[in-house]
Amino acid sequence: MVQIFLWTIAGVFFLQNSVCAATNELTAIRYWSSPTSTRIVLDIKQRATYQTLKPPKPELLVIDLIDFSGAVPVSAVPVNDGIVKTVKASRTDSRTIRITIELEKPAASKIFQMERYLDMPQRLAIDFIRQDLEQADQMHREETRKLKKKEMRIVILDPGHGGDDPGAISPNGIREKNVVLSVARKIARKLNKKPGIKAYLTRKGDYFIPLSTRTRIAREYGADLFVSIHADSNFSTELQGTSVYCLSLKGASDNTAEMLAQKENASDSIGGVPLDHNNNDLNAIIIDLVQTHTFNSSMRCSDILLKEVSKVNALLRDRPQHAGFKVLRDPDITSMLIETDFLSNPIKEKQLRSEGFQTRLADAIAAAIVRFLSEAKPLPAPDRSPVKAAAVKSTRQQDKKIAQYHTVEKGETLDSIAQRYNTTADRLRKLNGFSSESKVLAGKKLKVRQEEQTR
Repeated sequence: MVQIFLWTIAGVFFLQNSVCAATNELTAIRYWSSPTSTRIVLDIKQRATYQTLKPPKPELLVIDLIDFSGAVPVSAVPVNDGIVKTVKASRTDSRTIRITIELEKPAASKIFQMERYLDMPQRLAIDFIRQDLEQADQMHREETRKLKKKEMRIVILDPGHGGDDPGAISPNGIREKNVVLSVARKIARKLNKKPGIKAYLTRKGDYFIPLSTRTRIAREYGADLFVSIHADSNFSTELQGTSVYCLSLKGASDNTAEMLAQKENASDSIGGVPLDHNNNDLNAIIIDLVQTHTFNSSMRCSDILLKEVSKVNALLRDRPQHAGFKVLRDPDITSMLIETDFLSNPIKEKQLRSEGFQTRLADAIAAAIVRFLSEAKPLPAPDRSPVKAAAVKSTRQQDKKIAQYHTVEKGETLDSIAQRYNTTADRLRKLNGFSSESKVLAGKKLKVRQEEQTR
């Protein structure tokens, strides 16, 4: 009997502890606003059990959080961003917290769990998407595409991270997402002063955008060029310098590039992918590089970027690197990713948050973009009329064979050169009339591509 009694006490003790362990806690209510959507984020201790209630009117969403102990952190959060008015939290009983969200007008909603990631807590997120605002945004991008008929060049600047995804964080708490947004705005202002160029940002504020949505925005704009802007971090506080990356589907240029691609590709895991209701697998749109031309174009622009940036900042590497960056995987758009410098380096962190350095960096990047677009296709003069433009176009030569060359540097092999230009060593041999025994010598000029172009 004593043994049974002890087992009973132990069972009750275990049950009480299980119940205590099962209770959750709401620690914070946050929100992120974009032009077309709002994300409400509830910071919690563990995955939430919840239920949605039928609201008295369509402008409300009511959620009960079940088995939540502890105090309610805040009773009301005013949002007033044109989509959400307020978020209210209150207890209905000792185990239930009610979240009531009031909207400006009815909107599509999605509730989902966001798992712990690095120092990010467990979260319950509620996305509100206004379809009318999304359609207006999309129509604006489609209208912008028409500018291309007037020989306008479209540049999309993509400030990395945003919202719940801060990116790299310096020892002093400087966040990558804020630095790169500031730099991107400066580049856009500079480019929009140039005739024949229009620059747009994928995000205009502090909110999260899935990687696939960033490339979709670029496609809807009809982008000629896509530049994703980032700031790096490293365990070493001495590492410094700018680096530029292009897409590779055949492996990274080195382990560092591979690790960086993995880190940048993790953005969706941190920020929460369900905001993008059109999140298709990007691999499905990659067809062995329609991209051969796009890859070469991206490498050329990256080379120019590095040369211009080297005038205002040290380079980590003086050649473009490559790896499988998801945000660069559009087969039709010249794309690259620039790591401006390292927030983990105290000296560079101070520079990256200074207006002067950001301006010099933005000016260099803008100058590189203008130079690349000018080489790719002449930009219209400020006073060029459509009639004059048509006359210039009619006098151009027609299809002509254009060869692209590479000067061999010390230590390079046919295989390494082929990888850089996304081709094969056999193709290079055939293009240059080499035998299988031919050696490539430093200083030799190799033909790496020959294609039809219209001038």
